[in-house]
Amino acid sequence: MGSGDFLNLTPFEEYMLADNHPVYPMSCFMKLRFYGRFDVDLLSKLLQKVLKNHPLLCSVTEKTRLGRFCWKPSAEMIEIRRGVFHAKGINLEHEPALKITLDEQENQQSDLWFELHHSASDAVGMQRFLEDLLMEYSVQKSFLNPEILSSREPVDPLLLQNRGRYGQNFGTFLRNLPRQIWGLERARTFLFNRIIPLIPQKPDLTKNLPPTDYPVILSRKLNNDETKQVRISAKSAKVTINDFLIWSLFLAMNDWRQQEKITGQHGRLRIAIPTNLRTPNDCLMPAANIVSMVFLDRKPDHIQNNNYFLQGIHREMHHIKSCNLGLALIYGLTVYRKLFGSYEKMINRNRCWTTATVSNLGLLFQQTPFPKRSGNLCIDKELELTEIHSVPPIRPQTVLGVCAFSYSNCLTIDMQYDSELLNTVQAKKLFDLLMKYLLSAPV
Repeated sequence: MGSGDFLNLTPFEEYMLADNHPVYPMSCFMKLRFYGRFDVDLLSKLLQKVLKNHPLLCSVTEKTRLGRFCWKPSAEMIEIRRGVFHAKGINLEHEPALKITLDEQENQQSDLWFELHHSASDAVGMQRFLEDLLMEYSVQKSFLNPEILSSREPVDPLLLQNRGRYGQNFGTFLRNLPRQIWGLERARTFLFNRIIPLIPQKPDLTKNLPPTDYPVILSRKLNNDETKQVRISAKSAKVTINDFLIWSLFLAMNDWRQQEKITGQHGRLRIAIPTNLRTPNDCLMPAANIVSMVFLDRKPDHIQNNNYFLQGIHREMHHIKSCNLGLALIYGLTVYRKLFGSYEKMINRNRCWTTATVSNLGLLFQQTPFPKRSGNLCIDKELELTEIHSVPPIRPQTVLGVCAFSYSNCLTIDMQYDSELLNTVQAKKLFDLLMKYLLSAPV
């Protein structure tokens, strides 16, 4: 994607764009915490170099005469802002998709914040971008051998033209069609199931900005013993850690609602789960959004702290993966756009579509050549990556966005919550319930 090249937005990218709202931006967040200080001038210079290989991050959107949207290079350069981080969302019509803030604190702690519009990339794409940036920096600081960087195959911006195909052609589409029939049933339940928000109050959508404390994130990094305990619990139940996390969140939300005496609502709690649709051919794809969403619905009366309920989640998630049902949403969005031209009528913020979102990023920065100190990556002689934090966007009436990942052999759980609808005490109680179940086993 060079300076005069334009790429049409994929249906999923365009849906993310349409669902953006000033009070609820379609923003993902990632924070890298370092011990030590950056050479900011060098980092800024290398940022511009790396962004050339990840052009969607420094692009804006433009509506074409046919009513479609396309990416085009932004006239505004992405610069590293210095100071306390505060997010206000990203308007892709006028601003590039990425904002970066460096918050240097007195105790040699440096927090590098990334706010990303979800139309442009997902967490997998951002990780590749961050790896490229940190490796360039480390080589320029004469900490990593330049041969390590030259032996690393660079991303190929031309692959962006294929990012909306998900490895599908007409032949694979026909082969997958029988399995996608199950997706039609899930689409019916998605549209017609009545979904219960965590709390009955509705957000105020008349404002022009998100809350002043946005994003509000609760976080816990499990120690080695706690991480081992979660893995043993999941393994003994013969489920994945993702299944175990979804089970824990259903239980936590249900318990919390009972403790808050929230009654009189009929329907199902729903958890949305992003699914990575990359194929092996996408290993050199620049930062891009190549995910879909699947949804698990449960009636509150059916949510139980037992192995039977956990196994039901496991069976459904296994079925979703084996039938590649993440493609069902992509197919649905594609057909909808062909029929109606845009997603504006599809976005109904007066209805709760999802109670919470759970994203599991897996193992972060495991394939990078940086040396380690106590399990943490060393980027320079005096610069050590000590913590990572990440959260997905939250939407109107979707009060929670939970993210799990492992770094330095330890599991971290981050939870962004809607501070307009939950106070600190309520959010902390819910987060504690989530951690309680995650560190337990079904009775």
